[in-house]
Amino acid sequence: MPAPKQHMRRPVVAGMFYPGTRHQLSETINHYFHESSKVAPEYKKLYGLISPHAGYVYSGIVAAAGFKLLKGQALPNVVVIAPCHSEYFKGFSIFGGSAYETPLGSIEINRDICDRLCSDEIAYYSDSGHRNEHALEVQLPFLQMALDGPFQLVPVVMGDNSVESIRKFADALARVAEEHEFLVVASSDLSHYHSYDLAARLDRHFIALLESYDLEALEKGYKDRSLEACGLGPVLALMHYAKSRGKPHCTELDYRNSGDTSGMKSQVVGYLSAAVYE
Repeated sequence: MPAPKQHMRRPVVAGMFYPGTRHQLSETINHYFHESSKVAPEYKKLYGLISPHAGYVYSGIVAAAGFKLLKGQALPNVVVIAPCHSEYFKGFSIFGGSAYETPLGSIEINRDICDRLCSDEIAYYSDSGHRNEHALEVQLPFLQMALDGPFQLVPVVMGDNSVESIRKFADALARVAEEHEFLVVASSDLSHYHSYDLAARLDRHFIALLESYDLEALEKGYKDRSLEACGLGPVLALMHYAKSRGKPHCTELDYRNSGDTSGMKSQVVGYLSAAVYE
């Protein structure tokens, strides 16, 4: 395990996927919190959230429904697991620098948790998947606005992985959870570029599998690519981790697609916010 670098990961999609200034960004997120759905399950333990990662004008209102569950809470650590759209690599890449930065400030990386994950040879330090990827970055301003006080980050980007390696990563998270408190955010959009009605049918089928906690069907869909969710790997990691720690449930908090948020319904992308809890 090479020594991590001490550089900071600067924002690369600020001003594109979300507002680029502190004032505009905080105003935008507060607006989404105010306007978002009020569905909030009662829980004794929140393991994590499934959260969309498109531009805020498309998916921000959906993302807010999940992050609202965290409003006013103080959490020491958040593990964000994202897919990669920008480059190809294998395994689980953990950023080796000191912090991730957004227009709202920098978020220190929890080196102890990262070291633990890398020492298990499940993950490794790399800039792969972190250089230009949006799927992790767009989650961070919502966390900064929702949580009460600073938190430390474990930034994980998934490359190509087997179901078996995803299970091993989930087991590694469970071992870390014996010593560290953290929440997991699994970054994922749903179906891509179908008509509005077809997208809704595909996404509703996927959400039904989540809410029935059908890991076997979800894994089959991951293997044969019959389920459309670009972050299905991160979602499986979260759900397996939660199952190893208790008796979790998964509940939809909000679902919309870009036809709902942009008005253009010929080719849409699906967005889901969901909670994994018990």
